[in-house]
Amino acid sequence: RERLNSRSKIAIDARLLKALLQAIVVRTPFSEAFYKETYPDLAEAHASGSIADLHQHFVESGYFEGRFGAAPVVDEAFYTSHYKDVGQAVLRGDVVSGSEHYLRSGAAEGRLPTEEARAELDAWMSVLRDDSRG
Repeated sequence: RERLNSRSKIAIDARLLKALLQAIVVRTPFSEAFYKETYPDLAEAHASGSIADLHQHFVESGYFEGRFGAAPVVDEAFYTSHYKDVGQAVLRGDVVSGSEHYLRSGAAEGRLPTEEARAELDAWMSVLRDDSRG
């Protein structure tokens, strides 16, 4: 208990970490229609029978490959104004929308889809900065 309240780091078996993450991922939103439409390779694998259950694929592999299980919520106004390069790309027609950009590359680049996501990230990061816990 003392170590959990300290600022020390602990080692965790990678298999246990993956199992813990999967226990969380299994409860995140999932849409089979979105998954198949967004990832044609998986739709084809599902149609051929090489992937029997798309939700199971997402939980066991897809999440760890950086795939989304359902359409992410993106605040277009926030995203395109906060990330000026994306706003300009939308205006030029290089990308259809901020949502498309976020789905295709923005999440992998560490961009935040909403102002609320920024607040949530700040709250998580405050755990690392909280000197009163040690």
